[in-house]
Amino acid sequence: MVTQEVPDLPTCLEEKPSLGESSTSSKEILNTNDMKMPEVSKVMTKADIKPKSVHRAKIWSNDVENLYRFQQAGYRDEVEYKQVKQVDEVECWPETGFVKKLQRRDNTFYYYNRQRECEDKDVRKVKIYVY
Repeated sequence: MVTQEVPDLPTCLEEKPSLGESSTSSKEILNTNDMKMPEVSKVMTKADIKPKSVHRAKIWSNDVENLYRFQQAGYRDEVEYKQVKQVDEVECWPETGFVKKLQRRDNTFYYYNRQRECEDKDVRKVKIYVY
């Protein structure tokens, strides 16, 4: 049996609390020294990270769906998108976790639906990069 490794993708924006809600009290202090950087942020600290290998997706999954969306917008994956656009988070649909909006290199925006957009016939076109 062949297993397929898929990197943890994406790191999406969390919904921000509304004006009446607050996730932290005024007494809580955020100490950034004690926090660990997420995997993607560690990768982004390197100037120009290159994948070690690449293979094609064989079956659809949530990760393959998000990779499809990044590649449709002209990027390898979330890592390259964050490097090029210099953003910390990618906007995602809270219901599904799929990427909601991406900006291409020519600054045109791609808007995606909440539901699956990568059809079965397109799954084999998705490239999975291993770092």
